[in-house]
Amino acid sequence: MFGRIVAVAFAVLLVIAIVPPFRNAAALGASKVILFVASPLAPDIDDFDDLPTTTKVLASDGSTLAELDKAQRRVPVKIDDLPDHVTRAVLAAEDQDFYEHSGIDPSAVFRAFVRTAQGQTQGGSTITQQLAKINYTARERTLLRKLKELLFATQLEKKYSKDTLLQRYLNQVYFGEGAYGIEAAAQTFFAVSAKDLTPAQAALLAGKIRAPEVIDPRKREKESLDRRNQVLDNMKQEGWLEDDEHEQARDEDIALAPKRTNAEETKAPHFVEFVKREAATIDALGGSAESRTNQLFTGGYTIETTLDPKIFDATVTAVTAQLGLPEDPVTAVATVQPGDGAIRSLFGGLDFAKTQFDMSSLAGRQAGSAFKPFVYLTALKEGIDPRTTFDGTSGRVIPCYRKDPVRNYDGEDAGGRITVDEAMVKSVNVVFAELGCQVGTKDVLDTSHDIGIPEDADTGRGAVFLGGLNGKGVNALEMASAYATFAAKGVYAEPYAIARIKNAAGKVVYERKPDTSDVFKPEEVGVLNNPLLGVVDRGTGVGAKIGRPVAGKTGTTQSNVDAWFIGYTPQLATGVWVGFPDKNQPMSRVHGRSVTGGRFPATIFADVMRAAHEGLPVEPIFTASPDSLDLKKVAPSTSVTSSSSTSSSSTSSSVPDTTTTSAPGATTTTLPGRTTTTTAAPATTTTTRPRGNTTTTSAPASTTTTVQSSSATTTTAPSP
Repeated sequence: MFGRIVAVAFAVLLVIAIVPPFRNAAALGASKVILFVASPLAPDIDDFDDLPTTTKVLASDGSTLAELDKAQRRVPVKIDDLPDHVTRAVLAAEDQDFYEHSGIDPSAVFRAFVRTAQGQTQGGSTITQQLAKINYTARERTLLRKLKELLFATQLEKKYSKDTLLQRYLNQVYFGEGAYGIEAAAQTFFAVSAKDLTPAQAALLAGKIRAPEVIDPRKREKESLDRRNQVLDNMKQEGWLEDDEHEQARDEDIALAPKRTNAEETKAPHFVEFVKREAATIDALGGSAESRTNQLFTGGYTIETTLDPKIFDATVTAVTAQLGLPEDPVTAVATVQPGDGAIRSLFGGLDFAKTQFDMSSLAGRQAGSAFKPFVYLTALKEGIDPRTTFDGTSGRVIPCYRKDPVRNYDGEDAGGRITVDEAMVKSVNVVFAELGCQVGTKDVLDTSHDIGIPEDADTGRGAVFLGGLNGKGVNALEMASAYATFAAKGVYAEPYAIARIKNAAGKVVYERKPDTSDVFKPEEVGVLNNPLLGVVDRGTGVGAKIGRPVAGKTGTTQSNVDAWFIGYTPQLATGVWVGFPDKNQPMSRVHGRSVTGGRFPATIFADVMRAAHEGLPVEPIFTASPDSLDLKKVAPSTSVTSSSSTSSSSTSSSVPDTTTTSAPGATTTTLPGRTTTTTAAPATTTTTRPRGNTTTTSAPASTTTTVQSSSATTTTAPSP
């Protein structure tokens, strides 16, 4: 029987497709034939009488964050209460022959078969077919979906009157901006009841159904106006508008109501928006982004999320206390669980109506010195020992980096030679510019990509060693997730917000499993954790202390435009960004002081993490010695020009130091300008310098000496 239906349907569709003069009449007749043939196999639709209900979004403790269409206050309307021009506008836009056919458009079905076979999607179905899709087949993407849609449509046509089907459609179809149903759409876009819509307003709303997020009168007025007028022309052609009504409607301006938000009824609105975006990617909700969104709002699901209300509330309190005035810069905060990826809090700003664009998960900003750990890890992977020393003098010209002097934050001098570890603690720009030259821009970016920094964050032409990103940039969620890798012994976890989804019957239809990858050796991040602990203990991030082990890094970009603190414990990682979202505005005078990563962001971080860790056991952050890695490579010495920040004179100097380490099993490496002997055992080290001075020390590790550099980019980013 099923094969017979397919054969008959295909034959009819083929005739319709190749004989244009008979297409319209044949299509109407064929729809009745298909209805008769398919009726015996039509599935059960007893549940159709109940209008779909809203979906609830729950926090991790079971409390309600949002009811996704609550802001629209869905009020079903009766078709008899609507003026004719409202229903006719929808028919003119979607299905002019609705009252003549039997629920199926054979030509549209044929086109859909062809497009689906080509891996594309095809609209243009009848209103009855759209109802079948919305209510029964939206979660499928197979070639047979159209056949199932046809079967459901035939059953709907058999059981319900045309007016009943059209009424259901008007109350269920999506119009954009979270508005499901004609009443919600009228309130959302024009602040009137559906029964008070003018013909022009009704035509504009009807025209949106085909592509509700694309045909957007707020963003694409011309396209929306053209589509409205096309619907009005169809209405005139069908005899549903008189000439003067048609002309008046076409001349009517689009006067939209202010865009509404549901922030007052939603806890953590930026997080809820993230949930919506994530849900649109989950196949369990449908075979396309459109059908998933529809299911999300109307399917009566329960979405259990990862958000911890305690952490979110602590974030709101911390930001309000530090930067809560209307003229203050915006703060974005993200907290994730290391090794799992669960987003425990996402905060994009205090005023959702003002900052609906989520700065915590969508924005891209310069990272400043918060990018230095990626340079450090790249150097470890390439065998460079972090006990290698560099010249920390501010204002030096590093030829491989740029022609202008590289300065440390506020011109601070690191005091001569300094190890990479100490340069991290003090956030010394000149050292990381040189170290970055040694490993190269591509390798640093590859390291960042491994831990979730998107490939478009930098094009490869930015000053990445100091966080000057020539691309999209980074946001708080990406940085928190990257640093969570350091807390999880090198395991990167993709961040996520939805833990599981239950359908209206309470059955679990989706459950998230952590998406993780081992991107670094535990020993590598263990070595990095040493200086990042030092950043909080005695370096640029002392404001982030919370009374238990915390590691992290500050970041401040040129002219104090962006300020960061990203830090972590074994249980949680949090990223805090402060800045002005719409412009690169310096933050030199905020509450009487300049904004740096070690000030407002570090303080907010501490307040959030202190509250988040209440009741959690104190755990140490994993650390490792450089001796646990095979670090046999040191950076070669090259000529470096030194330039004083207060003088135009410069001098060149080479550093032909010779370091010898005496120990059993030692190995000797000869590099330009230096001979280095290294051992991984306790040893005595003798260093002979050009002045003839000799220094002898005992060190429990391999010993390396001075480096200068080679390879490049731009900018002199501030640091703490």
